[in-house]
Parts: sequence; structure tokens; C-alpha cells
Amino acid sequence: MKIALCATHLEKMILPQDREYIGVDHGVEELLKQGITPKFAIGDFDSLQNRQTLKNLNIQILPERKDVTDTHAAIEYAISKGYDEIEIYGATGGRLDHFFAVMCLLEKYQDIKLKVIDQQNCIQLLKPGKHYIYNQGYYYFSLFALNESIISIDQAEYTLDRYLLKREDPLCVSNEVKGEYAIIENSGNIILVQSRDAQ
Repeated sequence: MKIALCATHLEKMILPQDREYIGVDHGVEELLKQGITPKFAIGDFDSLQNRQTLKNLNIQILPERKDVTDTHAAIEYAISKGYDEIEIYGATGGRLDHFFAVMCLLEKYQDIKLKVIDQQNCIQLLKPGKHYIYNQGYYYFSLFALNESIISIDQAEYTLDRYLLKREDPLCVSNEVKGEYAIIENSGNIILVQSRDAQ
């Protein structure tokens, strides 16, 4: 099952209307501004401008002092309800520490399909295997190793044949799909970032 989370910094992004959402803290207000009623709302709501927006919503209020971020708690809630495909919107702007925390969650929950999406990028973890990377509105793609991984890239502007990509190596930044899709083969977990230029 698929669901989306809306956090706080949408930066004028128009959200897809064809899915259910969990509002995460201030993300509740962002959803309501776009005419979307969240299926559930979760957070300590310390950044909410008007707590009346929570009225008539299914909510879980978290304490301000806790060992997980609001987004982390929302992911755990979604998993507990059987969702195995989660899109996260509004997590890349604002505080970089919260963005890095979300990047940690991509690895922590690698057995479900997590995507971090903003106006220009889609970020996800690729487990070992063979992957077909379609354009889908993104012109560029980049790969980053979490530890190290043997990488092969085919049907792209820059190809590789069994290259050992290490965590500190930025070689695989800013590649381009040639044709319908590029083919990626990796022996270890890697991060895929698909990007397009700013509008």
C-alpha cells in the first residue's frame, strides 16, 4: 500500500492530489492550503501556526522531548498500518539536520520503498540488484554509495563497467538517461538522486 507524508517546507510545490497523506506537524497546514485533508496527522505541532486546524482530524500528539523526529514517528505509524511505499514531501528545505535525519531513515527502512521528493529531486535507496531508471520528468540522475558498491551503468551518457564506488567518491554525480531508461547494477546499497533543473 502507498501513502505520502507532508512535512513543512514545500517551497510552492503543488502536491499530487491522487494519493492519501499523513500530515506531519506544520505539514497539516500545508496540506489544507492545497485542499487536501490528511488521513492522519502526527507531531508535537510546535510549528503549527493555528492549532484550530487540527479540529476534526485524526491526530496523534507527540511530546516535544522525544527520541525520534516527527517524520520518523510518521514513518513508523505508516508501517504499522501496513504501508510499504511511502513518499515524503517537504523534508529537503529548512533545517539540514532534519534532512540528514531523513536520509538516515532511507537506510533504516530499506525493506520498504521510501522516496524523498521536492520540486527538483526524487531521492531513494537502491538495494543490491538490477534497476531500470526511467526519466519520469527528471533529466539527471546521480548515485552515491552508502559504504561501497560495485556499480555498472548502461544506456546513460556516462557508462561504467563494474566500478568500485566508495562512500567518499562523487564520480557518479550528474549522469543522464539515454533513451527510455538507464540500467543500474549495484552490489551494495546506494542512494539514487533523480533531478531536474529549476523552473
